[in-house]
Amino acid sequence: MRISKRRLAAGLAYATLAGVTLLPITVAGAPGGAGPAMAAPNDDTTCGSPVTGSPVRSSGPPAAGYALNVGGSGELGTVWDPPENPQVAMPGVTGVDIVRPDGTPSRKVMVQFAENLDLGGVTPVNGRVSSTDGGATFPAGSYDQKPTGTRLRDGSLLGVDFKPLSGVGTDTVTVQVHRSYDEGATWTTTPSVFRLGATLVPTALPRTHGRVVELSDGTLLMSVYGSFTDAAGTRSQVQASTDGGRTFTRRGVIVRSDATHSYPEAAIELLPDGSLLSVVRHHISGELATPVVTRSVDGGVTWAATQPLSVSFPNGYDPFDDASPALLGVSPQLRLMPNGVMLLSSGRPDNWVAMSTNGLGTGWIGQLTYRNCPQKGYRLHGSTGNTGVDWVSGNRAVVVGDNCELTWACDEADEGDFTIDKDNRIWRRYVDVLTPDTGKIDLATKYRLGKVAVGGDLRSAVTGHPRARVDGAFDGSTEYWSSAVRASGSGVASFVLRLDRQYNLTRVGLSLRNGRQTTGRVYTSLDGVTWSGPVVTALNRTHHALEYFTLPATAAQYVKVEIGPSTNCDSGLGSGCAFLNELEVYSLVDSFENDPVNNRPRGWSDIMSGWVTRYGIGDNDSASALRISDNDGTAQARATWPATPAPTGTAEFRVNPMALPSRFLITMLGRDASGATTSAYQLAVEPDGSLTRWAGGGAWAQIAAAGTVKVGAWQTIRVTATTSEASIGVDGTTVADGMAPSAAVTALAGITFASAGAAATGVNVLLDDVAYSV
Repeated sequence: MRISKRRLAAGLAYATLAGVTLLPITVAGAPGGAGPAMAAPNDDTTCGSPVTGSPVRSSGPPAAGYALNVGGSGELGTVWDPPENPQVAMPGVTGVDIVRPDGTPSRKVMVQFAENLDLGGVTPVNGRVSSTDGGATFPAGSYDQKPTGTRLRDGSLLGVDFKPLSGVGTDTVTVQVHRSYDEGATWTTTPSVFRLGATLVPTALPRTHGRVVELSDGTLLMSVYGSFTDAAGTRSQVQASTDGGRTFTRRGVIVRSDATHSYPEAAIELLPDGSLLSVVRHHISGELATPVVTRSVDGGVTWAATQPLSVSFPNGYDPFDDASPALLGVSPQLRLMPNGVMLLSSGRPDNWVAMSTNGLGTGWIGQLTYRNCPQKGYRLHGSTGNTGVDWVSGNRAVVVGDNCELTWACDEADEGDFTIDKDNRIWRRYVDVLTPDTGKIDLATKYRLGKVAVGGDLRSAVTGHPRARVDGAFDGSTEYWSSAVRASGSGVASFVLRLDRQYNLTRVGLSLRNGRQTTGRVYTSLDGVTWSGPVVTALNRTHHALEYFTLPATAAQYVKVEIGPSTNCDSGLGSGCAFLNELEVYSLVDSFENDPVNNRPRGWSDIMSGWVTRYGIGDNDSASALRISDNDGTAQARATWPATPAPTGTAEFRVNPMALPSRFLITMLGRDASGATTSAYQLAVEPDGSLTRWAGGGAWAQIAAAGTVKVGAWQTIRVTATTSEASIGVDGTTVADGMAPSAAVTALAGITFASAGAAATGVNVLLDDVAYSV
């Protein structure tokens, strides 16, 4: 809550170069100068509380819903923090698919930032650093001053300068366009003519904002804002290129300005159905106001009436003005995730991200990503609020922002007690953007380890497109050429996946050929010989992201996708080409692959010292696991998978005891005659790898010899129970049966994994592929 109230006075708008470099342009009704102006400094104790990510609670989010998880301290890192504290601010981020030298697919993440002061007449100077490991690290040696750009379907990257070279007072401006054919290593720069459809006011040039968007027909769209003689204020419009970026002509006005309302900085992005969404910065009489949102269903020619952006913040949002707690934001950035969720980032005050899951760009749910402001000084200082966002895998994104800058954000000598500090740097934070269902099978890791196999004829290598290969169909990317491809052929193409085991499949995600219409069908089989009728039929789909199909629990070890041939094939491909852009397969096995990283797994409860991890999991055949680690001598580490009470219960899971100084408990839960939850069968893995059961009277009885469970290795344990007896097996071999229950129960009701007790410490156990059935 604010100590004192204040208003945001007139300020400047900020624009981007190729979606990343931000500089000012005067908003109508606002005086010149740098940064937002306040009537007077107002101290705010909120600035003493840093953003720590999504809350860590005793239970995970529901497994059946969507979830937005902002990473905690382990997911927050530094992108660029050069010595001597020079200007480093207003970043943007671009991700592109690459192949590492060892042949594994990865995501190159390029972060570009302004190195010039945030002043109106200053020539832009932009720095860039790059990561080849999905944004985990940004080596200092990667620094350069090259552009970034959007990946187009021809494989090139295209970036557009934010500031024209010339054109003041005319209806045409010249803007530099940059193109790269080698993942951003080298660039060719050429001038592009922007025909604006109206005459600019004599005193200002327009600016571009955000990233280039490519429509299904190859048209390139770019958002531009400026002040024109045909209306007061600053408006945003869409420029379209049908010649690969050599020229851009006004296609439509996103939102019209007037003497009261200005609309600089309009982010645009494709929705899953191919329509366009725009979120636009908004000023009322020069004061920053709530952004507005609108859609276009005709490729940007016309736009619906704008609506105020509405975002719910279930974990809290600190408004700038408590008297009028409006959502504010500058430099909105939109990105469609491969899983079909729309992501939006913005800031000022604080930095935040929001997701829309309905395919319409409404129903936004948000969380804060970063805060740096002075407890003694201006609330809007400490960060410019300019952010960037891009995805690094199918359900994971990286958000970047700035901490301070030299022109106005941290220039007051008497300001102090900043949330973080008063140094200039660029930060990044991971965000998990999760669709329903926790049973996603990690096809990419299993394929790399030889656990799954692929057949069919979608196996062509395509020159110049190294991600066009078999595993392009499940690499977590919906870039056009990150696909399994049949270069030419006749008839239906097929992609046959042999899974590592039989599963009960529940869901399929499918993206056929990004931006191109085609038809696909999915079949399942137990033996790869006899196939079901199609369990999924996707007719005449033009996918821009994964489309999900829910299945009744379907027993299968083989999945086949059949795809109709195309006639509009790319250069270098023959007739009858076919693409499978991305495939996701889900089952009743909880794999932790669609869970919040470094937070509680979805659907689990009564959790203490347990979290989803991707680090230090050994030779696991999937990228994520549940870690139960007891380093607290006052609390028991534990996690429970609750189940509907039933007369029987079977739990199967993979386990790797990384460190086992004391016993690790495996408890089948039950309900007693009163309906209360109790321990039906209390089992344990001992430090020597033996298995024991609770025998009562303070004693544990051995049921399997030392070494049955190997410490430091993965193995599968299966517990099968009724209300009267239970058996346990390891890696397919029964090691104990006929075990009596620890207490009388009328039903089985789930399973709990735990360390030995509150005083015990040092236990570190990994769990994966947890399945519970009745």
